[in-house]
Amino acid sequence: MRMTRRAWVAACGAALAWPWLPVPLVGQAPSAPGGADSYQATYDELARLAPVAGQAADVRHLVLTRDVGRLILERGTLYRLAPVRGRTVGAVFRGDGRFTFAPGDPAEQGELRRLTGSTALDDSVTEAILLFADSTEEQLPPAAAGPVPGEVADHVRDLANSLKGDKDGSFDAAVLEPILNSERSGLFLARITRQHGDPVLFELNPDLSEPVQLYRPVGRRRWGAEWALVAQVPQFRSAAGPPGVARYRQRLDVRSYRMDVRLEELVTSHLALRAAATLALRAEEAVGPWLLFRLHPKLAADSARLSTGEAAPVFKADDGHDLWVRLGRSLRRGDTLSLTLFYHGDVIDRYGDFFFVDPAAAWFPVNGQGQSFATFDVTFHSPSQYVLVGTGDRTDSTLAGRVLQTRWVTRQPTTYATFNVGLFESQRSHIEDAPPLQVFLSDEAHNLLRRQLAAQGVQVLEQRHMSEAVAADVANSLKLFSYLFGDCAYDHFDVTEIPYPEGVSFPGLIELSWGTFSNTSLDGFDEFFRAHEAAHQWWGNGVLPGSYRDAWLTEGLASFSGLWYLQVVRKHNDEYFRFLDQYQADIRNDQDAGPIAIGYRNTSPDLPRGYDVIVYEKGAWVFNMLRVLMLDLSTMRDDRFLDMMRDYYQTYRGSPATADDFQQVVERHLGMPMGWFFDEWIKGTGIPAYHVAWRAESAEGGKYRARFRISEEGVPADFRMPVLVSVDLGEHRTARFRLDVRGAAGEYTSPLLPAEPRGVVFNDLHSALAQVSMERW
Repeated sequence: MRMTRRAWVAACGAALAWPWLPVPLVGQAPSAPGGADSYQATYDELARLAPVAGQAADVRHLVLTRDVGRLILERGTLYRLAPVRGRTVGAVFRGDGRFTFAPGDPAEQGELRRLTGSTALDDSVTEAILLFADSTEEQLPPAAAGPVPGEVADHVRDLANSLKGDKDGSFDAAVLEPILNSERSGLFLARITRQHGDPVLFELNPDLSEPVQLYRPVGRRRWGAEWALVAQVPQFRSAAGPPGVARYRQRLDVRSYRMDVRLEELVTSHLALRAAATLALRAEEAVGPWLLFRLHPKLAADSARLSTGEAAPVFKADDGHDLWVRLGRSLRRGDTLSLTLFYHGDVIDRYGDFFFVDPAAAWFPVNGQGQSFATFDVTFHSPSQYVLVGTGDRTDSTLAGRVLQTRWVTRQPTTYATFNVGLFESQRSHIEDAPPLQVFLSDEAHNLLRRQLAAQGVQVLEQRHMSEAVAADVANSLKLFSYLFGDCAYDHFDVTEIPYPEGVSFPGLIELSWGTFSNTSLDGFDEFFRAHEAAHQWWGNGVLPGSYRDAWLTEGLASFSGLWYLQVVRKHNDEYFRFLDQYQADIRNDQDAGPIAIGYRNTSPDLPRGYDVIVYEKGAWVFNMLRVLMLDLSTMRDDRFLDMMRDYYQTYRGSPATADDFQQVVERHLGMPMGWFFDEWIKGTGIPAYHVAWRAESAEGGKYRARFRISEEGVPADFRMPVLVSVDLGEHRTARFRLDVRGAAGEYTSPLLPAEPRGVVFNDLHSALAQVSMERW
């Protein structure tokens, strides 16, 4: 939901007295405690992982099949690695082998083709380092005495280092968790040295909803990590439920957060955060005793306790994301638990008189063993000179000396909550039939930023009535989207400014760049930008994306909605089509990007704007193409498209939706299979280039036809697209029809026309994301 002007970007105290008590543990009888007692001791063993002398074995045709990956150890030597917590967790093979990886998904095949030039990987192997928490140990041959080459230990150390964080104690959670919890999770990881290419990392991690993954190596200096994802697919037979509905398999559910948050002003004028968060948990599967949460690297975990008052050990590496909490026992399916976590740190940025909480920052403990879809009840204690605005309804506000206490409660579950704080002045908007709207603006912060930029030679235009200009677009777009899609789940909205060139949107809270307050551009961007963020109240907050693959159903649809608002408010189509033209140019410039279906994975060191271009911009194009495809050509009305979008919103409001879900809604309203469309535009990367020639021909009864000779390039041979054609018949008459263009080349004929065609517009209304060249017959 984050967007910049160019990229339009988009996925957080023991010293304090806490005035409330958690809910007690409810569930089945306790099981015997399991898992490691000490996090640090387990980490130290894993970090020192190395082959064991005298634990070598000859290997002959050992086949390790893991879903669509198959590792064949044909002949060579296998070296076991030292046990961790008394169990074998790894081995190294050296010799002759083979690795194959053959995903069935077309989008993933395309990504694999970028790495190997083929839709499947099949290569000889000279070395494989294995880490596992599955049945692999039982498949290994008995060990015998034998020397260990020195470079084997070096290679194991290299792999371990690539899985470690920057600071002591941080390690890849998928490898660490089954060891901590003494469980057989099904994890299988192999670093494979290929004979004909760079190494690859193959992983089957059942804790993910799409657990089968292939990685390629990248340098930390280029990309911040040593492995980048190439392909990812669901298991053929997975206990995780329908594929693609969540990032993590739902082992643990966070039902609600009740939080007490203190913002304390430091000598530097920054605000420090100290918080207690009580999480109501429910085990959807057996899990623990070590539970995993995500918490911003700048936040330090102080302690944790259960509702009984019993302390729960915690570990969080410095500057690490992973927060581990050890319960007294493992949880069984159906067990419920109340857990309170205490933490503190400096996670609030300050720019002049602006404060900003990064919306991507886990400022509260985020579930690491499932999705968080929870209600929030947050009480803030903040310096009284600042105004604080939070997600949800403000149910209480009291002033005690120099501390302002406010309470914010969400009415329905959400994936995220946030807040903004600053030297704001507020102004209410009063637009007929629009929902109540309050805008929070800081004149002092604007003046300071403007002076700082002026000192750098950058002049910032300053419009009059800044709050009114922003409020008008936000309120009017909310009003329009209520008409187009249906009533929003929220009945009042707060709009605040942030000191960055982007916008973010949360339930009932919209944060916009300070730049859009300063000036409203003539090119329509600011109107579009404000409406884009307002549209997230429907797409992203109302209907949630099923997974990262479905981000286009929020970001692409929000961009399309912003363009629709711009079309309505400007009362003509010029800017609407001009934006689509710019998007098309961006898509062609990033022609090496992947399909919409791989979401954030379109961003890489070589394509820094890949995600923005493909998900935001190509995603908006998909909705425009559907809009034109569903247009009634006799009346030029959008009714069928509108009915479809309202149906989609009402069907999935308050729940996640996938591309397959949306496809079913489209098919229901079009009355025809649409798999071809979604295969081409969501899972595929082809962008057609049409070469078109036409001529008029006489027909029976004094009528005419237009004959077309069309060839296409840049797409597969079976690519098809209904393209809208408009024919000028003179005397202000226009005939419109669709040509279902298929194949590399062919001739097409229009329906009967009442007059001789005088001109043709092929691909009218931007009905297809395509380049068109008109040629002579």
